Amino acid sequence: MNFKSIGLTLAAGLATFLIVTIAVAAFIEPWIEFSLFVGIPAGLVTGAVAAALVALGFGDDAPAQRRRLAISFAAFAAGFLVVLVVGSVANLGISLLILAGVGVGILAALGTYLREPKPKQPQIQA
Repeated sequence: MNFKSIGLTLAAGLATFLIVTIAVAAFIEPWIEFSLFVGIPAGLVTGAVAAALVALGFGDDAPAQRRRLAISFAAFAAGFLVVLVVGSVANLGISLLILAGVGVGILAALGTYLREPKPKQPQIQA
């Protein structure tokens, strides 16, 4: 692994942690007063799983399709985090930041997925 793949792996884990933590805490807030006590562990687990899956996708022996998906997910995470940081500096609302971050992340993932070379199909010998 090189520095780029390590950075993208960390970005994927961090973005997943933030999205899941905020979503779980906001969803269960009406029923549980300290909802972050449930949201943070859920975010940690899913962030760790996402980072591990992206790291596996960047492995040397990873198939081309797995590498393509890992790069696309990492691009989503990087786009989401960039919008989150820039919007926080600009002092925008958190709801707007999350929606804009998800939108930019989806566009980044789609663009990266389409730009990456398609894996070669195995040739069937007759």
